[in-house]
Amino acid sequence: MNMEKISGHSYVIRGGTNTGVYLFKDKSALLIDPGLTNSRGNRIIRYCEDEGIRPRHIVFTHEHYDHHGAAKVIMNHFTGAVSYSSAKAKLIIENPEIFSGYIYGGKSNSFLEESFSQKGADIRVDNVLESGTVKLGDKKFFMHEISGHSPGQMGIMTEDKVLYIGDAVFNISILEKYSIPFLHDIGAQLDSLQRLRELDFEYMVMGHEKPVLERDEAEETLKRNTQAINEYIDQAREFLTGPRTREQLIADIIEYNGIEAGYKQYYFTSSTVASIVSYLADHGEIDYELEAGMLYYYKK
Repeated sequence: MNMEKISGHSYVIRGGTNTGVYLFKDKSALLIDPGLTNSRGNRIIRYCEDEGIRPRHIVFTHEHYDHHGAAKVIMNHFTGAVSYSSAKAKLIIENPEIFSGYIYGGKSNSFLEESFSQKGADIRVDNVLESGTVKLGDKKFFMHEISGHSPGQMGIMTEDKVLYIGDAVFNISILEKYSIPFLHDIGAQLDSLQRLRELDFEYMVMGHEKPVLERDEAEETLKRNTQAINEYIDQAREFLTGPRTREQLIADIIEYNGIEAGYKQYYFTSSTVASIVSYLADHGEIDYELEAGMLYYYKK
């Protein structure tokens, strides 16, 4: 494990989930998304001890367990470290059953929950962040609401113009691998992608795979994310030229795109498809009918 410099005092630690680091002059640190597992947390602890770094602030960009599961061991080791997230992310981080419940659409079950590694994580969030400027230590950071992938996602930009975005944008390689991104709110995601284009950053730090994109590469990635979402919206429009239940629409999209869906991936896809249906409904493009106990959607 090592800490790679991006610009100024802004760094990244690569991993299954990339961890952002801002290093203050006194060698205290802000960590952004420490990762999933206790082993990841312990590796960060050992690295910080070896380098004389003391984490004092930990920011969670959003509520998904792969971004905050490692925080507990770090906070237990570095006593006095303070954690931060948005209000919506705090609610779900501290009550993880909400996440699997809204993915499933009711009380979750063992088929789904065995796919998650968050059981008993017991992570606390000490402070709630809102959009705008926040002072941590002796430095200012700039918080940006970028929901869509999750309800509570925020980006954080340092004075070095390094923007850490969690999973607000997917690497092109991830779009090619998984085809359909996991999204909670399609409309909010499209708005967030546009908002990100308008921000004055020089580097964008991704949550997974290739961590750091320079401005030009980030612009292309933002464009590809928008295209991918619009392609799926257009697919739904085509499938809904005739009445389809939500289950049928999910099957259409999985089969048409050759998506390999286990139990968890099925419900992630289901969540995205539900968001597409809501997007089309909110834009007045579809209607519904209930027949023989089945709820059908169709294009107007």
